[in-house]
Amino acid sequence: MNKDIEAKQVNGLRRILGKFLIVFTKWTLIPGKHRAKIQKLRGVQFDDVNSVFFGENVTIDGVYPNNVSIGKRCIITAGSKILTHFLDTEQLSDNPDFYYRFYQGKVRIEDDVFIGYNAVIAKSVRIGKGSIIGANSVIVKDVEPYSVMAGIPAKCIRKLDPKVKK
Repeated sequence: MNKDIEAKQVNGLRRILGKFLIVFTKWTLIPGKHRAKIQKLRGVQFDDVNSVFFGENVTIDGVYPNNVSIGKRCIITAGSKILTHFLDTEQLSDNPDFYYRFYQGKVRIEDDVFIGYNAVIAKSVRIGKGSIIGANSVIVKDVEPYSVMAGIPAKCIRKLDPKVKK
């Protein structure tokens, strides 16, 4: 069999399995810690998968889940979306079948990050250690460590003191 055909079949099977796992992670009966482990099966990178919590209906990019990296002790709440492929508004596609061009990026979520309900990470970004992303926020640029971000697009509304523990 031709190597190109074999590669397409393997990628096709991997994609089908990934779609099945996406549906499975959204099932409400699955505990949050197990949802993270299922995302790891899809290719999402974890520093410590056992310390991460995923809420219900969290969506991680279906095309490039391996471009998402999540640190320790993170909480990603219900309805959040993490995207790793984006529309290129600067350049049109070279492919005659498509007018627009997409590019892929990487998303790094560092340790101790809280991502609020329905937040969207919509660009290739790094979310700094100890940051809080407010509910319904849209992240389109890097987040400095210990920042509280909110809004569309999200802006820093407060800096946290990393030394203070209550």
